Amino acid sequence: MSPPAPKRPTLYTVLREYPWILLRFRCHYCERVGDERLADCVAQFGTKAPIGRLLRAFIAACPWDPHSGTRKPQKYGMKCGAYMPDIGRVGPPDLPPALLEWRLIEGGKADMLPAEPGEPTRRRRVGEDSDV
Repeated sequence: MSPPAPKRPTLYTVLREYPWILLRFRCHYCERVGDERLADCVAQFGTKAPIGRLLRAFIAACPWDPHSGTRKPQKYGMKCGAYMPDIGRVGPPDLPPALLEWRLIEGGKADMLPAEPGEPTRRRRVGEDSDV
């Protein structure tokens, strides 16, 4: 019997229940990237800290932080696009996507090209007799 699949982590998942060793942070707008080990995060924030608190700490270092007291809120201003790509994911982040599950590929033998080229058809010229 195989072990049960890990639960999908959410922003409310506490660090004690996070299924993977690495926490990855990314931003849609700038090139900020952060990877933290789970043990380091537990040592700094504790086992009962939700993942959303760590994401908030990542956003706090962003110049576009919407919760910063130094910036005036703007209706159409730039906001931080920080996210965690592993939130809501079922498989571990280091597993290649091809190994996650089997997928049905449309098509079959009828869609394959022939192994050997067929005889080329000879085109008839205008005015050419058919019995020659």
